[in-house]
Amino acid sequence: MNTFKSIGTLDQTLMQRCFVLATWSLVTTAMVLFADDDLTPKLRLQYRSDDQSLLYVVGDGASDAVAAQQICDSMNLRFNSIPSLETLPLDCSNHHAIIIGSNGVDFLGWHQDEARKEQVFSSLREFVANGGHLIVFGSYNGRNTEQFQEFGIHTTHFHNDHFERISGRSEVLFAGSESLVPSPPYVHSFGNVTVDEDRTAVVMLKRATASDPDDRRAEHNPEDPVFVTIAYQRGRVSYSPVEPHAGGPWLVPVVVKWILKGAPTNQSQLDETVVVPPSLVRERNFPPTPAFELSALRQSHKELLAELQRQSDDAETADQKIQLADVVLEQSKNEAEAIKRYVQLRQACQYLAMGGAFKRAATLLAEISNQYQFDVHHAQLRLLKAAQESTVDIPGDELITASLRWADNASDIHQYEHATDYVAAAQSIAATDQRTDLEEQLSRRLAGLKPLTTAQQKVSSELGQAVDTLNADAKTRLGKFFALSCRDWQRGLPLLSEGSDMSLKACAQIDLATPESSAAHIEIARQWQDAGTTLTTLERQGTHDRSRQWYLAALPSLSGSEHEQIVADISKLDLPHVDLHFKLHLDGAGRLEVSSEGARWIDHFGNPVPTIELNQYLWQPEKTPVFQNRGVTSFLPSDTTLNYPKLRRIRGRGMVVLERNTAGIAIVNLNDVPVGSDDYEFVIEAAY
Repeated sequence: MNTFKSIGTLDQTLMQRCFVLATWSLVTTAMVLFADDDLTPKLRLQYRSDDQSLLYVVGDGASDAVAAQQICDSMNLRFNSIPSLETLPLDCSNHHAIIIGSNGVDFLGWHQDEARKEQVFSSLREFVANGGHLIVFGSYNGRNTEQFQEFGIHTTHFHNDHFERISGRSEVLFAGSESLVPSPPYVHSFGNVTVDEDRTAVVMLKRATASDPDDRRAEHNPEDPVFVTIAYQRGRVSYSPVEPHAGGPWLVPVVVKWILKGAPTNQSQLDETVVVPPSLVRERNFPPTPAFELSALRQSHKELLAELQRQSDDAETADQKIQLADVVLEQSKNEAEAIKRYVQLRQACQYLAMGGAFKRAATLLAEISNQYQFDVHHAQLRLLKAAQESTVDIPGDELITASLRWADNASDIHQYEHATDYVAAAQSIAATDQRTDLEEQLSRRLAGLKPLTTAQQKVSSELGQAVDTLNADAKTRLGKFFALSCRDWQRGLPLLSEGSDMSLKACAQIDLATPESSAAHIEIARQWQDAGTTLTTLERQGTHDRSRQWYLAALPSLSGSEHEQIVADISKLDLPHVDLHFKLHLDGAGRLEVSSEGARWIDHFGNPVPTIELNQYLWQPEKTPVFQNRGVTSFLPSDTTLNYPKLRRIRGRGMVVLERNTAGIAIVNLNDVPVGSDDYEFVIEAAY
């Protein structure tokens, strides 16, 4: 089926829906995204009331929390702190900002109680979605940050020692704090961070060339952020790979002062008042959304096309289409009517894509989605179609990467039908470009989405209803979808606990009670395992996945034969597996680290390994030390667990040893014999 068959020149969604909701600020007539004399994007300020406090999650940064409190005390502002995310309240609405200090995110990876970890992250996500500001300082090598991919944040292990200012941005971050900024510009990043291109993000401070010869601090991606802030629904997420307590304590008071100004991104925002009465906080952080009537949208779009007809007809080349997009964007800056501005911005997206500026079009569309509510899925498919029809030869990898990123985003919110559309689009683009190397990956992804799409379709009526209106049978169906099919236990367990399936109900109720002893962990693990006998394959794998989580929670307290028995029980669970097939030529020794984030190769001695074959991919470690598990280089499902992988040796004369760990990383050490070299081949088997 042609994914783009039903997509016409005019956005059909506008014809099918009776209205689109527009986010329209009542406190400013300036377009948030495109101010006349400001850099773009320009993120909305974060408003707060006097009765809201700043919450500091201390982590390893006790002295940093003290510095933050001193700033708040000096300004007579409310401040609270907690030692770790373990004690994060379920409802964080009493706070306007939450700072997670050095290594504070380790709770989300290392804590043994999976249910509590899910609960904590759900609270953080809801806090941001409702207008809060979450600020996260780094962890060593960017560890335990996987959940933050939902905000578009990805971390790896590359260190750096210096920062560089960004004109127009860093002055805003440092406003009122210049005396605190060190010279020379030293701050140690304990890893690096990148942000998905389709997110509305502003880099306030970036890395600079490092002088330390240590390989860990090599000059890797000096343009990566030291501090970046990202729009997410009604709120904001900011991230820094710096651990202030060890790499730059001066950054904490700087960031706190910036937060208290409303986290401005542009000079024009510095003088605005961000403290408002409690009754106005919600309105200021998420302004009212007047409805756009269908007839008005049609008329506005018709008028715009008529106005631009001559210019559009004359815009035959790619450069001319991009110039036309710029003309329309310029018009949008001065347009007072929200509906006309919306139509102008959407049309500019299409012109950019038609002109081959696909990344710019995708970024603009993401910015528009932070201001207006519309069918983003349909709009993104239209962009892909426009890009494919462009007279400019846009690299297929660029379009495929965007399609798969959008598929991941759709899957994250359980929109599997949309995810299928994106993967099908990627498959169509790959076929056009004759990318036979991607056939297996894309076919595998479509096959994996099929049962999830079927499960989503079965509960389509329940998904549109308020939970408190559902009967016990409906709660069971919806709970099975979220918990067992999607592995979204935070949403699924409460539904199952009130459902009509007695076996699943008992499991969910015990699970939600968060048993503490290893014996109780093993008992609930076995109950989940037994509960899957009468379910579909996908649902049974869900119960066995929950069983595995509880078995893993019990393991640290066990030893000897008890420990080995539970490891054996885990290996018998009915879970899908993925094989990672590696081939390389080794003349020396090295170390391979594999996680759901990607694969990393480290040469210990001898000649560097030039190429590693990973399944169907060719990886050059010297050029790409970390082979990312994203987009066109996705080599295993993102929810794969590597706590207890298996190693199968195929060939190689020297040592190939799997180092077991519980941190979700499979580590393989290789050491060839002293004289000569040899070909090595092995398979890592992991469950997901």
